[in-house]
Amino acid sequence: MISAIIIDDELINISNLKALLTRHCPQIEVIASATSADEARTAVLSLQPDVLFLDIEMPGKNGFDFLKSLKNPEFDVVFVTAYDTYGIMAIKFSALDYLLKPINVAELKSTINKIERSVSIKKENLRLNNLLQLLDKKTVDDSQKIALPTQKETYLVPVKEIVSCESSNNYTTFYLTNGAEYVISKPLYEYEELLSPYGFIRCHQSHLVNKTHIGSIRNEDSGYLIMNPIARKVPISKQRKSAIKSLLSINFRTLM
Repeated sequence: MISAIIIDDELINISNLKALLTRHCPQIEVIASATSADEARTAVLSLQPDVLFLDIEMPGKNGFDFLKSLKNPEFDVVFVTAYDTYGIMAIKFSALDYLLKPINVAELKSTINKIERSVSIKKENLRLNNLLQLLDKKTVDDSQKIALPTQKETYLVPVKEIVSCESSNNYTTFYLTNGAEYVISKPLYEYEELLSPYGFIRCHQSHLVNKTHIGSIRNEDSGYLIMNPIARKVPISKQRKSAIKSLLSINFRTLM
């Protein structure tokens, strides 16, 4: 879902746009609305939306004044106005798009397509920047977070809260200490080099585990790791027994 805030000094306009988005653009979630620049500032700073639908003509501070009051905004802006004289000014403010009231449904859908592309690019850049930061780190910081981009949204997860990762074709499922599971459309090998400096080890072709969460080793088949705190059972492949033995400094002769 793409989060949005509607800013307009007339409640009827907010209601109408919200209805259009609900009916024609279900991928947009309106998380708040505001009828003034001051009210909007509070909502934007606290909720960090993906996009603003911003009226230009408002009493007190207009839409442009409102944008000037924010430092380094990361959201997209779609100006919504009854006046067609603001087009050049909207371009100067790097608006993603410009909608005239009354809003045409076809134009709204076109705008939403632009929003989806923009948000997707930003989230992918966030993920890549996060990966690069991790790879460039000279020392391990257990407070470091990793971006996990699911189909729904991108989650920023502390590395220390990842219990294990399991691959399935070109997808990887991340299992967290709180029981959450995130399915990422990336293969496991892309994360192995990234997470190795943080104590993650490849115990099986399809499994990567966080060494700090290994609770016990079970003597069944080729052996299993029991991962805390979620009691997840992860297999150890025969080919990786010796590597696991070395990494964990454990005598496996009595276990396997």
